[in-house]
Amino acid sequence: MSILDQLRLDAFLSTIVYSVLGIVLLVVTIVIVNYLFKLNLHRELVDEHNTAFGIMIAGLAIAIGIIIAGTILS
Repeated sequence: MSILDQLRLDAFLSTIVYSVLGIVLLVVTIVIVNYLFKLNLHRELVDEHNTAFGIMIAGLAIAIGIIIAGTILS
């Protein structure tokens, strides 16, 4: 295996690890927000059509995505 192939494999594996870590952090953050604010995610989004709550969850996802992208690129 050449050095170039090894570098590509390392980059691929680190991207996978950071992506999985980001998804786990997103889920943990949503669970913590639900617990702290005593909210029910499904009820807020589906039953009550709470747009603000959906925007907040989308903002969390975007923020974690930016953090992951910055970490991968550094």
